[in-house]
Amino acid sequence: MAAETENTVAEAFLREYKDDILALSVYIPYFTSKGAKDVAKAYDGEYGQSSLNFPVFDSTLLGFVKKAQKTKLMDRNYPYIYSRNNIHTHDDERKVIAFATIRDIGKLKGIFSRYILEGNRIASRWSEGAEERIYLEILEKLKELVDFYS
Repeated sequence: MAAETENTVAEAFLREYKDDILALSVYIPYFTSKGAKDVAKAYDGEYGQSSLNFPVFDSTLLGFVKKAQKTKLMDRNYPYIYSRNNIHTHDDERKVIAFATIRDIGKLKGIFSRYILEGNRIASRWSEGAEERIYLEILEKLKELVDFYS
């Protein structure tokens, strides 16, 4: 079987992901200006004291997460992407994102999915994605790929 041409890969990429990427890219300015301290704060007891420590998230971040969860960019098998590509730290994630090409969409989906999907179980994961600028870097890379191949 012959290797797929760049045009074939680009057409499939755009057909599959372009609409989702463009819908999420409107959040790039938001993540450019925000860090974790800006997107989440500890519950302040406004409605009664709580001994549990849990974050209260910015409504824009929650809107982003909700929209992202409905996209084709979610990959529930993201732990496999991490183990197969030897990704252990935020720096490893950033290197993968920085050097990603259109053929690396699976890696980008895996990293993105970790922060979006794990946030449902681990409260700090959503704000970590903002603080470590993972959301921003992935959205910028995906938008760059869409712009280049469109």
